[in-house]
Amino acid sequence: MAQIKVKKLFTETEKVIAAYKDEVQKLDNQERDLNAELESLQAEMTANVLAQENGSVSDLVYLKIQAKEINQKAEVVAVLLEELEEQHTELKLKYVPLLRQSQGVDGKVRAEYDINAIVDKYKWLMFTEIAEIGKQVLNQYSTIAPDLMEILDDKEVTKVHPRVMNQFSSESYKPTFWQDIKTVVHREDIRLACSGSLPQGLKQPKDVK
Repeated sequence: MAQIKVKKLFTETEKVIAAYKDEVQKLDNQERDLNAELESLQAEMTANVLAQENGSVSDLVYLKIQAKEINQKAEVVAVLLEELEEQHTELKLKYVPLLRQSQGVDGKVRAEYDINAIVDKYKWLMFTEIAEIGKQVLNQYSTIAPDLMEILDDKEVTKVHPRVMNQFSSESYKPTFWQDIKTVVHREDIRLACSGSLPQGLKQPKDVK
């Protein structure tokens, strides 16, 4: 079988994904900075709590004010992180229509691989090859058939050998097809192959590489 090389299928889709990644990276950078700020505020609050436990009365006033400011900043950071989460969702929603558009463009390339045409091609090749073999076999049989009938088509012969006419009929010389399956190629097997898998039980013939 000839080596198959599928064309690049997702050119436009990859462009859209690249643009999305550029935008999402900016949001990720903001999120990273905000999380770092939140960690810093948490560390300040921890230090503040410890200072309050050991501080003097005069220090407590300042520390309480400082703690309130830290909490306010932390609340602002939390709100900004929530807004970033919403922006991530909005960004995804923004890119869904763009992905659909790119899918339509890329689909024109994928449409070049017409599986129906491939099936029709090999079905035609299979049946024409089998029919040609069958025709040549029967043509050769027809050359010996008169002589066979001369010997076999005799009452005394058929009396001694009752089934001999069937044994030497044209049917007995047809090429044999021994598989017990009713359908050589099932539609679901083709769909499975379209997913990149081979049908269960399929065996590679020795003369096919």
